[in-house]
Amino acid sequence: MTTLEICLLQWDTYNKRMQKVIDSISDENFNHAIIATGNSPSWLLGHLADTDDKLLELFGISERMFPELSTIYHHERVTNQHGHLSKAELNKKWNLIVAKLDTVFKNMTEADWLARHMSVTEEEFKKEPHRNKLNVLLSRVTHKASHLGQIAMQSK
Repeated sequence: MTTLEICLLQWDTYNKRMQKVIDSISDENFNHAIIATGNSPSWLLGHLADTDDKLLELFGISERMFPELSTIYHHERVTNQHGHLSKAELNKKWNLIVAKLDTVFKNMTEADWLARHMSVTEEEFKKEPHRNKLNVLLSRVTHKASHLGQIAMQSK
């Protein structure tokens, strides 16, 4: 198994773990805050869907599939817990985003992964070659793992 295959396996593993936890949460608890002043599983999944959707543009793959997710699942406390999509609708969007990314990711070469992403200029990339797509993928896996821990605290 190559290093790249291991990285993609982690991406896939955490997506499957997230799906398993989301599936285990009742529709009723999906919109309830995990702790009194915290986020709900709904917000966390919406936030992750939004973050994954942004990878499409960041990696130069395509435009985002669901740009409206940024408006719904923003980072302003208090106002970010309202107007969420239903569990079924949000889950569908997240799965469509992940499926598209999976298809593209499996066809990317090592050179593609080590190339710059769209938020860094060619000049900056020459100075900071670690600002590549693979590094972004690894940070997104860590990000997802962190939120998976939060969601897993929700009572079923």
